[in-house]
Amino acid sequence: MKIGQFTGWLLGACLIGLPAARAHPIHRSIAEATYQESTHKLEIALRVYADDFETALSARAKKKISIEKTPVTEFDTLAHAYVTATFTIKSADGTARGFHWIGREIKDAENEFWLYFEVELPAGIEGTKIRHAVMTDLFRDQLNSVLVRAGTRKQTLFFLPTHGEKTVRFPP
Repeated sequence: MKIGQFTGWLLGACLIGLPAARAHPIHRSIAEATYQESTHKLEIALRVYADDFETALSARAKKKISIEKTPVTEFDTLAHAYVTATFTIKSADGTARGFHWIGREIKDAENEFWLYFEVELPAGIEGTKIRHAVMTDLFRDQLNSVLVRAGTRKQTLFFLPTHGEKTVRFPP
C-alpha cells in the first residue's frame, strides 16, 4: 500500500469512527446584551448550536426533545426553564432579575438557535453580575461569551465551565 493510499484509508477510518454527537468539534454559545438607557432594560440575544441545545433539554427532560418535533409549548417551557437556570443576571445590589421572553428563531443552515429575552435593570448596567453556564454541564470544553454594550461602551465576558458569575465593569 502506498503512503497516499494509507493516508486516505486512515482518514476514512477515523471519520467513520467519529460519533454522531461530535458533528461539530466546537462547543460555544454567544450572547449579545445591549443596555437601553431609555427603558432601563438589558436586551439579550443568545445563540447556541441547535443540536447541543436539544441535547441539553433532552438530558433535563429525560426524553428526546427536538426543536422541530416537540410541541412548541412544551419546548418553550423547557427552554425557558433551562436558560433561566443556566444564564442568570443580578443587579449591582445582588438582586436576581427575572427574564421577559421575547422570542426565538432557528437558522437550520447554520445549526443556530437564537433565544431573545430582556431584563429590567432600573439602577443601570454597571456592576451587574452575569453568569453564563449554558451547556457547561454537558461539555467540558464549552466556551460561552457575553458581549455587553451600553451606548458606546462595551465589554466581553468569557465563561468556562469552572467560572461563576462575572461583573460588568466598563473601562474608564
